Order: sequence, then structure tokens, then C-alpha cells
Amino acid sequence: MNQKYLFFRRGAALLLSAAILISVIFSFSLIVFPSSAKSLDEIPLSAADAVYLYNSENDRVLISQNTDKKIQPVSTVKIMAGLISAETLGGRLDEVVVVTAGMLEGVTGQHYNIMPGHNLSIKDLLYLAFCGGCHKSINVLAHVISGNLPNFIALMNAKASELGMADTYYANATGMHHNSMYTTVNDISKLCRAASENALLMQITTASDYTTEKLGDKNFTFENRNYLVGTGYTPKYFNSLCHGLAAGSTLESGYCAATVADNGDLSYICIVMGAGTDEDGTLMSYSLINDLVRWAYDAWGYIEVISSGTTVCEIPVTMSMDVDNVLVVPSESVSAYLPKSTVLGSDITYSYTLNSESLQAPVAEGAHVGLITAYSDGREIATVDLVTKTAVAQSEVLYALMRIKEISQSRIFIASVIFAVAFTLLYIIIKAVIRGTASNKRYRYHK
Repeated sequence: MNQKYLFFRRGAALLLSAAILISVIFSFSLIVFPSSAKSLDEIPLSAADAVYLYNSENDRVLISQNTDKKIQPVSTVKIMAGLISAETLGGRLDEVVVVTAGMLEGVTGQHYNIMPGHNLSIKDLLYLAFCGGCHKSINVLAHVISGNLPNFIALMNAKASELGMADTYYANATGMHHNSMYTTVNDISKLCRAASENALLMQITTASDYTTEKLGDKNFTFENRNYLVGTGYTPKYFNSLCHGLAAGSTLESGYCAATVADNGDLSYICIVMGAGTDEDGTLMSYSLINDLVRWAYDAWGYIEVISSGTTVCEIPVTMSMDVDNVLVVPSESVSAYLPKSTVLGSDITYSYTLNSESLQAPVAEGAHVGLITAYSDGREIATVDLVTKTAVAQSEVLYALMRIKEISQSRIFIASVIFAVAFTLLYIIIKAVIRGTASNKRYRYHK
């Protein structure tokens, strides 16, 4: 009996271990590990109408393809609607809105099951709209903010003007195709920069999923419809570096996506508009963004272009019996945002200037003596003070001799010597005259 019990217990343990192993293997199969970065030549930029890649910290556009071309804004409209909603309603998240039939009038596209009479918090509405892509929720928010949809659209266009989006016009708040709407990727980039600074909007658009407090008679959980940040629909395009902002498509304009990639050191705004699918059905909007983000982090970064430990030159030093010159080095190390393939000395060139041709001891360590500048493609990228590497003590003997020489060559000294000589000569002359006069008197007396 005991042997049978032990046999079954061991068998059960083996089955449990096997089940755990299988589940772990299955879980790993669902994880999408970042592939190695492609070179820029390997990334099919032509698979989209317009592409933009921008580094925020250094205000550097890395890729700009057809960014001035007027296009339909598609789902990037929701970034504008979301920015206005977050700015306006961010302090009213717990406020409850009663949905009316008028708020839902004329809505097309993704809308979930929002019905007249539903009570929804503003927080729920924001997540439904800009995480779940719910068009009904966007309409409700438009009515809460502006009273009606036309007023909200006017507010969107005013905000676009405020952000300098001179080539943008919105005709709806959801991004559904409309012949009168237009924008450019350059304008979308301005919108993305403003949106990336709104913490609430970034939190909402980056959430992988959300559960409403109540939708109808029960809670409702939905997934983020942006495949870069959510895995509920497919893990194929997920990228842990991506945050927000919007993704979608229309039949007329294809697929689009706009996101902020951030690894804690460098952040990028990446936008792909008018993309299609490849022969395998891959959505090229997501694929291109993933390729571009990986390429950016692989190919660009901070490179030390000026090092505080590098000797730039030597400056002659006088008044020292210990050394004839002192080494000159940069006061600090400086890094610049550049391609990681950059070669110092060929891709990066330098020039420096000195305040003087020589120094006189004593010289302090770290004394400012000039400037050094680094250039990339003829563009100044860094300028740093040049300082002495070590201190140089003064020779007291040399200093005394120098002072003697200085004094002997000074006008006052020369004048004093001339005066003394003149005075001596005058004294001798006067003395001689006095003696001569006295001799004459004695001669006359004896005579």
C-alpha cells in the first residue's frame, strides 16, 4: 500500500513538473524579443508614404521622408483630441457623466457598447477614448468640454494653430477619413512633442489594458488598440521602449502609428504614415517603427569627443627652475550625440586657442589658458576651457634677478641714476669751484 502511494505521488509530481515546464515554454513562445537592429539600408522606408524619426534631447531629426507632404491625419487626430481632453479634464477624473443620445449622434467606427443613460467617470471616458480607441467616448468628451462636436473641432484647430501646425486642418475628432482634413508629418511631430509632455495622456495611451468602473451593468475590460504598447490583440509588434501615442488605419490612407520611445537615456518621436502590409500580412506601420527605434538605439548615442585627460599642447613657462613648460588639458570631458561609428580625429576635428604664448611661474593647477572646440561635419558640437594640468612653482632666485632687471630697466631707475650722476657731477663741479675760489683768496692774501 505504501509503495503504491509513493508510486502515485511520484507520478503526480512528475506530471506537475512537466505541466509547469510546458507552460513556461509556451509563455516564452509568446514573448517577442527584440531582434537585432537592421542597418538603415535594410529598413524598407518606401513601405510608407511618410516617415519621421526625431531625438528629443538633442533636437535632432534622424530621418525625414515626405514630412512636408499633405496627408490625411488618420488616428493622429486622437492625439490632438486626447491632448485637449487631458489638459481640460485632468483635474476632474472622478466626475461622473451621464451619456445622452445627443452625445452619441452620428458616431462611426470603434465605439464599444456605450449607450444613452450610462454613467461613466471622466477617467473611464478618457481611457475608453484614447486607450481603447472608442469613438463614442471621444464624442462624449467633446460634449463635456465644448458643449457640442463642432465647437470641440474648432478647439482642436485652434490648438493646432497654437502649436505652430500651420498645415493642419481637422474636420472630426476621431480620424475617420474626411476629404477636407489634412496635415503633414512635420505638424504631427509638433503635436507629438506637446503630447509627450502631458503625463496623463502618456499614461492613458501607454496602458496595455484598462477596466472601467462600470459600463452598463458591469465592469468592462478592454485592451489598448495600439499594438506597440498592448499585447491583447497580438504580441507581434510589442515594444517595451514605446510609450503611446496612437495607431490605426483607414481604407483610404492605410496604416499609421506615432509613438515615443524612451530607454531612460535617450527618447525618440517616431511617426509612420500611409503604410501598407507586406506579403506575409505584416502591418508595416508597426514593423517600421520597431525597426527604426532599434536602429536609432543601435546606431546613435553619446560619444566622448573631448576628454579631460587628453593633452592638447604645452605652454612655455618662465621663472621656474623645475620645468620649462606645462601641459594643457580640457577642463572637463564632453560627450556629444553622434553616430556610434564616428571616428575621432577624422569625423571629429578640433581647433584651440591660447590666451598667451607663455606663462610666468607661479602657475596654479587648473588655471584657465584658452579654449578647445570640437566639430562634426563643420558644425560646432562642443567647446571647453583649456587649463593647466599641474602647478608650477616660482624660482626665488630667478624672480629676484628678474626684479633687478626690471628695476634696472625701469624709467624711474634710469632717471634716478641720471639724477644721481648729474647730482654727483654737479657736486664735483661745485666743489671744484669752491676750492678754486678758496685757493684764489689764499693766493691774494699771501701775496
